[in-house]
Amino acid sequence: MCGLIAVSGTVDSAFEVFVGLMNLQHRGQDGAGILAVDSKRQGGFQLQKGSGLVENVFSERTFKNLRGTAALGHSRYATIGRDDPNLLQPFLDYPLGVGLGHNGNIVNFYQLRQELFPDDKLHSDSELILRLLAKGLPDQELNPTTVFNAIRQAMDVLVGSYSVACVTKNGDIFGFRDPHGIRPLVFGIKTNEAQEKVSALCSETVALDFLGYEIVDDLKPGEAIFIDKEGNVKREVLKTESFSPCMFEWVYFARVESVLEGTSVYNARFSLGCLLAEQIKERGIEADIVVPVPETSRISAVALAETLQLPFRELLIKNRYINRTFILDGQASRQEAVRRKLFPIASEFAGKRCLIVDDSIVRGNTAKQIVKLVRQAGAREVILVSSCPQIAHPCYYGIDFPNAEELVAHNRTDEEIAAELGADQVVFQTVEGLTKALKQKTLCTGCLTGTYPSDVEGGKDFGRMRTQDRELTPVKKHQQLTPSKKDNR
Repeated sequence: MCGLIAVSGTVDSAFEVFVGLMNLQHRGQDGAGILAVDSKRQGGFQLQKGSGLVENVFSERTFKNLRGTAALGHSRYATIGRDDPNLLQPFLDYPLGVGLGHNGNIVNFYQLRQELFPDDKLHSDSELILRLLAKGLPDQELNPTTVFNAIRQAMDVLVGSYSVACVTKNGDIFGFRDPHGIRPLVFGIKTNEAQEKVSALCSETVALDFLGYEIVDDLKPGEAIFIDKEGNVKREVLKTESFSPCMFEWVYFARVESVLEGTSVYNARFSLGCLLAEQIKERGIEADIVVPVPETSRISAVALAETLQLPFRELLIKNRYINRTFILDGQASRQEAVRRKLFPIASEFAGKRCLIVDDSIVRGNTAKQIVKLVRQAGAREVILVSSCPQIAHPCYYGIDFPNAEELVAHNRTDEEIAAELGADQVVFQTVEGLTKALKQKTLCTGCLTGTYPSDVEGGKDFGRMRTQDRELTPVKKHQQLTPSKKDNR
């Protein structure tokens, strides 16, 4: 899972991308990069990227160099390879004249790397996508026809999830979604104060809303879009197999201000809370207070408390300087971050029957630690409530749990899960309730049901090789990278 934004049509493109990335920081904390295109400069491209949060990678001085009429930005959440600065995006193929950012996972990455590029040292599936585009665009002019043909050829061999945004040496931008539409990509336009016609592609509407864009729509599954430097738009659906957006976008990853596939993230999470309340009523569960696990579960917890007419209390206080624990690299780092992230107000828990509401329970690290904290604070009863159904199967599409053994719900009943986490009970959302709340006829629910929208035959190999890659890839010291032209091929 990563954040993408591409902007074309203004000399302030790089700065707009920076502001956009600030609003997409929740999608990836490993590092960030911006690639700007300025045809007036020697070489045309200016690239800067580095490890850490967006505000630490770029400074005011950055935008004296990063100027041009188009730019591409990426915030990284590592799912293939470790937290290695050399894997930060965007990637640039300088001879081709294309920079690329990718959100998702290619399930058959290791197979394609071996079959198609055995002599190349490709360390990530994003590099693979760029190489496939280059293979389909040998010495050709970059225009909608040639680019769409190259994308179509890539789609024919790629299996998995991919939303891709690119920038060309001419100042054009283009993008595409996988044939199942698993990962989001949004198109927006505006006319700025300088009366420039500006276009953008982005992972979420929240970033474009902040920048003043009018949201045109979400790209369709298998759709490609090409926007030239004059703002002319060409769109074409190249290959469609299903409509299967990832349910986890609404449940956890997306900003609450965003709208995905026509459904408000806020409204979806509120509905999830209301539906959970009905379950709790049906089971005859009694409680004294409703407590959210900050931050993502707050809206569902409010809805649940209002429906049950119970007091809503924010009693787990978050240290805001700790990163999102789910997307940290490694079990030990997650557990330590949870311990430092939350602190209970003990006097308010004492003697209470508590409904502790979280957005989801994945590995169980956060849930187990919270139950322990709440019990130590003197709670009489601890009932864990998840606005997401049981995550019992691997995700191969960009969420960082490709191995079933990591999942607390894998091969466990609800009673066994509660015992494992130390809770009195656990209450999970149903798949039917999830679909109803998200207002989508179809979703990718592979991690819930074990039924995936695409072929995942190579999924186990993917999980094994991905783990092996992480073990073999040395963790580099955080550094800021500005690759030279000769390093970009």
